[in-house]
Amino acid sequence: MRLTVLLLVVAACGSSKPSGGANSAPKPLDPNAALPDECKVSEDCALVQACCGCNAGGKQIAIRADAVASFEASREQRCGGQMCAQMISTDPSCDAEAVCGQNGRCIVAPHLQSN
Repeated sequence: MRLTVLLLVVAACGSSKPSGGANSAPKPLDPNAALPDECKVSEDCALVQACCGCNAGGKQIAIRADAVASFEASREQRCGGQMCAQMISTDPSCDAEAVCGQNGRCIVAPHLQSN
């Protein structure tokens, strides 16, 4: 019985061809293209509710604006088991804005104060 299982495993592992062939080498990255999580200006960034948003004892985080739809679509998978408090959050991110930080990353920053 063990020999049969072993032969089936070896046959299954050796029976597939590498995908793509010789022309499937990864394409080189464009050195001028922005990385997926990089920003150049604050308009590249947006605030999104973390698993528990500001109306549920949580906070906001800053991500690239073009990633908001996929972030929201993955919410159930990322946050499915998390319980949120039924309270308004006092986290500073709940009264903030998304800006492009010095390292080219979207960050949460306090609103600019005007006099």
